[in-house]
Amino acid sequence: MVVQSVSELPLAKDFSSFISVEASARKKSPLKSLLVFMKGNMISLGGGLPHPSTFPFTELSSVVKSAPAGTTALKDTKKENIETVSVPLDPTDGKVESLAASLQYGGGLGMPSLRNFCKTHIESMHKPQYQDWEVIMTCGNTDSFTKALALLLNRGDYILIEKWAYPTAMETIEPLGITAVPIPVDGEGICPKALRQTLDNWGSEPHQTPENKPRVAYLVPTGQNPTGATMGLQRRRDIMAIAQQHNLIIIEDDPYYYLQFSIDDGWMPSLLSLDTDGRVIRLDSFSKTLAPGCRVGYATMNKQFREYFQFHTEVTVQQPSGFSQAVLAEMLVGHWGQEGYTRYLTERVRIEYLNRSKFLQSCLRKYVNSELISFVEPSAGMFIWLKVHVEKHPRHGQVTDSALMLELFNACIAEDVLLTPGWQFSTKPKPQNADLSKVQEFWFDDEATFLRATFAYADFPQMEKAAQSLGVAVTKAFAA
Repeated sequence: MVVQSVSELPLAKDFSSFISVEASARKKSPLKSLLVFMKGNMISLGGGLPHPSTFPFTELSSVVKSAPAGTTALKDTKKENIETVSVPLDPTDGKVESLAASLQYGGGLGMPSLRNFCKTHIESMHKPQYQDWEVIMTCGNTDSFTKALALLLNRGDYILIEKWAYPTAMETIEPLGITAVPIPVDGEGICPKALRQTLDNWGSEPHQTPENKPRVAYLVPTGQNPTGATMGLQRRRDIMAIAQQHNLIIIEDDPYYYLQFSIDDGWMPSLLSLDTDGRVIRLDSFSKTLAPGCRVGYATMNKQFREYFQFHTEVTVQQPSGFSQAVLAEMLVGHWGQEGYTRYLTERVRIEYLNRSKFLQSCLRKYVNSELISFVEPSAGMFIWLKVHVEKHPRHGQVTDSALMLELFNACIAEDVLLTPGWQFSTKPKPQNADLSKVQEFWFDDEATFLRATFAYADFPQMEKAAQSLGVAVTKAFAA
């Protein structure tokens, strides 16, 4: 394989026509434009920055697990190797940005040391195939997704999405007046044939016009929530070929990328790594790898898109929390380094969820009737998508499938096991005036004959007990 130098790679295509009305109206903050002069001997009487002496924080310290470089396996015991990371108030040799810097207003891109770390990580793991890509720090993938929608879509537009999708994505899309176009999925995620047919045949319905043809696809390619599906390499190539043919922008929401269970042949190439045009906006988060409460993530995209992301950030969150960025920067840059972080992801986070997934699967096979509940073994992520075979219920055809699913859900609650109702992941429009919070009284979408189980949080004895309870609930519900 011939490795191209950066100068040999193409520049991103011009996607200026994709910029929404809202994003087009955004300009760089005049106040932020003054930051470029804050260097050398410049004395600033311009910016209204609070003086660091008024910060009550003199040092920020955290005790973290070690992730040393080398070949010794990271220990998976209660006696963890630990180390203290500390961030002083004032600049100090050998440290990343001080608290005086990290707790100050920022320029919207995020702390330089942490952003550079993330950019180096993207370059190493994904090797973008065009020159002018950039990284911006975010408050996690939900924040990134909201800004991507604002960047690309106007009220009345359509967005392509997997048939079963993360509910928060739908709850973000719908109030904006954006219509989801659901595409069927299989064990590898979104189906290329169905995606191509949808785009090729756009215009066949009265509401479909050349002007409102979808230009954006929202995809979770690895450990998809809720189905647990992971796209294979050929599937990813097929999706990218369709994106080029139909000129789509892809929002690659990939928080479960590092929860791949088999990496014997290397990490699965991301959609970003297959993109030669700059048409993929990749969303990464520390939520699933370090801690969701950090509220820190990063997005990778072409330079033009990044500028609009920055403008949006400057007038909303400014940048992720300085406390979170400071601790993460000192831990990742000052202590772990790229090798330590990658080892932590590979040997600790990934293995933890692999073991959890295997255990819950074994419990489900042991305690739950496989003729009534089946699932496809997930290859990544945190979830198992349970297919309920309502067609085998003695009252099937006499009542709706939704009624049978509601009965099963309530039977689970009665047995003290909670699973997420499949209807919550449906991309169909919800009935107006329905109180969706009354989950024991409501089941929407007869096709939603699924329950989502997660192996992420409960301990192993709890997972076994839950599987036992589910088995009892299924037996009772199907005996009715």
